[in-house]
Amino acid sequence: MPCYITAAKSWSIGDVVAGITVAATSLPQYIAYAELAGLAGHKGLTTSAPPIIAFAFITGSPCLCIGVTSITALMAHATLRGAEYKEANGEEAWIDLLSAYAMLVGLASLLLALSGASKLASLIPGPVKAGWKLGFALTVVGAQTAGAVFARGNATVKKNCILPSMSADGMPIAGGAAAMYRLGWTLTHPHMWDAFAAGLTLLTLFMVLRAKTALQRALRLPGVEVIIATAVGALLAMSLGYTGDIVGVAPTPPSTGDSEDFNPLALVTNWVRRWPWELPVAEVANRLGGWHAVLISTVAFSAVDFLAIISVEAEKPPPGGWSPARELAGQGIGCMVSGMAGSAPIGGSLSRSMVAGMTGAASPIMGLVSGLATAVLAFPQVAALLAPTPKAVLAAIVLAAVLPGVVKPKDVLKLKGADAAVAWCTALASCFSDPTKGFGVGLVLYTLLFMFRKAGSKVEPQVEPTVEPKVKRNETCTPEKAKGA
Repeated sequence: MPCYITAAKSWSIGDVVAGITVAATSLPQYIAYAELAGLAGHKGLTTSAPPIIAFAFITGSPCLCIGVTSITALMAHATLRGAEYKEANGEEAWIDLLSAYAMLVGLASLLLALSGASKLASLIPGPVKAGWKLGFALTVVGAQTAGAVFARGNATVKKNCILPSMSADGMPIAGGAAAMYRLGWTLTHPHMWDAFAAGLTLLTLFMVLRAKTALQRALRLPGVEVIIATAVGALLAMSLGYTGDIVGVAPTPPSTGDSEDFNPLALVTNWVRRWPWELPVAEVANRLGGWHAVLISTVAFSAVDFLAIISVEAEKPPPGGWSPARELAGQGIGCMVSGMAGSAPIGGSLSRSMVAGMTGAASPIMGLVSGLATAVLAFPQVAALLAPTPKAVLAAIVLAAVLPGVVKPKDVLKLKGADAAVAWCTALASCFSDPTKGFGVGLVLYTLLFMFRKAGSKVEPQVEPTVEPKVKRNETCTPEKAKGA
């Protein structure tokens, strides 16, 4: 980062536009993913900026965006049995436990980076990587489509879509299968769509995908189409009385005095909730069943978490290449900072990274701008400016970044035969179960395919090549002529 900051030629208006756009469009995700981790929604705003800024000083990728994601939030909550612990010990104790786990995941990531384990990323088979990226993108589409066409987003789907049961005990499907079923239900019930929300989505998609070149050429500003689409959507919502979900102002803790008023110095001094030595790491070991369980859990979490970063790098690698060890170390530092701030482990976000690439990111300065913008947006006085923006518009912006790769997955379509089958199976397993299991399914299938090919090459009989007699065109081949030839 120092070389980017000190070199004037490294600065790009595209980095500024992309960083602010990612911060603005991610506000609903920060709130939602904090709630998935068992935290209050406002914690997602106040704890997101520090790890983003810390990661920006380490990464070499211009587009890679990190933060608490749905996968990291759900994995941490499930691993620590968060609902049970929070009910028994209270919210503050749960935040301490989650923060300590994030710290340990960060340490495990650093150890993996220092040990050279990140080099294994280069050994991931191409079909598995391509299929896993497609499955991840399909998961993003499933998460954003309801918000793009319904005024109340996922609440409408959960209220009206009855999930089928696939087990003997009558329990409905869950996880990725439930998300894909709801996506299919949403697409096959257009008569239930909200006309205003769907109209805002179509307008945003048109401006971001179709009018992008014209707007950038006219205003000479990368990413300007996203800014214009967001502003137009907010103005239309306010002028026409849109009643659907909007960004709104996140709930904040009750103020106890003037000390909590806007204070720029708080960006530097007040983000630390607990220092590493103050976190209850021993309680994590007790919760998981011993230090050996902590080691297994945190190493596995770090490795699975790193898959998201690999997916982003496969989508748009840096111009000068990328260093797996550096990015894994950045993940570790980001998780440690997230734990100090009082949040869950962080991971790479494919949707935010694709938005950054779409809006002109050219260097890691984008991540620094995004982190600073997120910190500023955490103040209610600033966040209120985005309050009237419809969530349908933000969902459409994310869809605009992901849909082209879903409609035409080039990396998968160029594969043939068994490699294509592995890629498609990996993609389907990733979106119908979860990305971790999908990746495992892809590796198993590719390993079996490799073993089958290797066994087939050993038993393949050697056939001597036959030389066919040369015959002139329009000339009948007789046995005498063939013998002579």
